[in-house]
Amino acid sequence: MDLPDGRELAWLETGKARGASIFVFHGTPGSRLQVTYDVKSIAESGVRCIAPDRPGYGHSSFHRGRTLSDWSADVASLADHLKIDRFGVIGISGGGPHAAVCAALLGDRVKCAALVSGVGPMGDPELDSSMVGMNRSIGALAAHASFVLIPILQAQVFVMRHWPEQTLGAVRRQMAEPDLAVSERPDVRAIFVEDARRASATTAQATAQDFTLFVRDWGFRLQDIAVPVHVWHGDMDKNVPFAQGEFLARQIPGAEFHPCRGEGHLLVVDHLGEILQTVASAA
Repeated sequence: MDLPDGRELAWLETGKARGASIFVFHGTPGSRLQVTYDVKSIAESGVRCIAPDRPGYGHSSFHRGRTLSDWSADVASLADHLKIDRFGVIGISGGGPHAAVCAALLGDRVKCAALVSGVGPMGDPELDSSMVGMNRSIGALAAHASFVLIPILQAQVFVMRHWPEQTLGAVRRQMAEPDLAVSERPDVRAIFVEDARRASATTAQATAQDFTLFVRDWGFRLQDIAVPVHVWHGDMDKNVPFAQGEFLARQIPGAEFHPCRGEGHLLVVDHLGEILQTVASAA
């Protein structure tokens, strides 16, 4: 669809056409393919799953200078386009802040939100020390010299698009043990490779922009979210540490925390159906 400012917004739908409408937001980097590959779980959940490409990813236009609140406006426009009045939102990893902003600013339309392995406010001193390795370095660059990030990420995306199998091998060396096991599954491996191979020409810019948004003020207070929120997080997550899930659950009033013991960043693979059904029961 064409957004009011002329940008294009792409999305993929699967599941039950007349089921509860749930918007699912992919990670950083990523695309709609990340969150719609498990058609069996989506179908069994009975929901209408709508997975948009965020700006600069997949087939959606890059949005220079965007804020998190701009994303909530994009989601509202898509909901209007699809003639959906009220809906649920799920954000996975880097999609977490994008689900949170919808819960905060579209509260009259969002019935329930879920943050799954979700990124917390990376600029908060309480969370900065919990970040590990590469993510902490990228966060520091995003906060102080975001322009440096783009050529670094462009090189990474080039490698990712041309040698996705080798890229997966490099990523696996940084994974927690539970995530290693998940990433060995043929269906998970296939979608990672496909998503990497189809990375858009603006993936690097979009990734740098995401991290810049994560480390800066989000433009809303987690404490002001008034819709039901569920937080899922694995205690062995090395990518987005468990402390971030705890922080989100603690800051959002009434949030229900689902600690996943012995699981890592890719917990959504085994819990997608449960998460969809939980959100659908409210939405």
